[in-house]
Amino acid sequence: MSRSVSLVVLAALPVSAEPLFGLPLVCPQGAVCPIQQFVDLDPGPGVSDPWCGTKTYDGHKGTDFRVLSMRDVDRGVEVVAMADGVVKAFRDGMADRLVSTDPERQAISSRECGNGIVLDHGGGFETQYCHMRQGSLRLETGAKVRKGDVLGLVGASGLAAFPHVHVTLRRNGKEIDPFTGSSAGESCTTHDAGAAASGLLDAGAMAELGTPDLPTVLSAGFADGPVNDRQFMSTGLPDPPGRQAQALVGYIWAINLAEADRFMLRIEKDGRLFSEQLTEPLDRSKAVYVAFAGRKGAPQPGLYRLEAAILRQGETIALESRALTVD
Repeated sequence: MSRSVSLVVLAALPVSAEPLFGLPLVCPQGAVCPIQQFVDLDPGPGVSDPWCGTKTYDGHKGTDFRVLSMRDVDRGVEVVAMADGVVKAFRDGMADRLVSTDPERQAISSRECGNGIVLDHGGGFETQYCHMRQGSLRLETGAKVRKGDVLGLVGASGLAAFPHVHVTLRRNGKEIDPFTGSSAGESCTTHDAGAAASGLLDAGAMAELGTPDLPTVLSAGFADGPVNDRQFMSTGLPDPPGRQAQALVGYIWAINLAEADRFMLRIEKDGRLFSEQLTEPLDRSKAVYVAFAGRKGAPQPGLYRLEAAILRQGETIALESRALTVD
């Protein structure tokens, strides 16, 4: 049975110095858990992430930390408290499923957060964690938690187009970006991410940010035919093609692309060109994009090498290399 959100009023936590928040999830060793979208600082119909870019969408009030696929949801990726606090409210019992149609969106109207939990950190600060895995929440209202304590698991409940945990940080009821301390209506910054002195994240969390104006490569590799983002998220990365495959293609899967970015995919077989493609410039910023190229027909034995690059204004800003031996 689904448990509804509890709105019990708790005694205020003692006011202290502003806490420094950690990451909201524990990414398994060897896995990829990047930030898909940041807080939207533009109060109008436009968008602006905290660094004056487009890694957000209109009205987005939190930060999305994603995992690759529903296979990761099944394995279990822990969501943890970003700071000491007390459980203020929670909800569990909603199914994990990726939402892509209007009827699916309507079905979860007013419950877009899905399974989630709200922590009161004192001093006017609270964090809200959304889209957690059904049945994974471990704490009841009023429970005290320490920074790093496990709250549950990453899921895809509520209005989730990809598996992730959405975290909203509030100060005195107003949503703020944890990296810069800015809120909607305040100016974004073009400074280096490491210079965000007014941010509320600890050094370890800030170190995970990387370069916020660059895309993140989720994966690159070989497949036996056309591939797409929905396929990757639903069933995980494809097995590499063998002698019985109907095609051999190389792919790159990336998030947070800018307008006019391009992809170059080059495959060599035993040192000779097998396939090469340069995509047209993107017509707009893309939250996620998959590019692939190759040849139809059963692949012949040999050593295949893939170089997959993202180009911006003629410069390579990301490069992935992979090798595959077909016996």
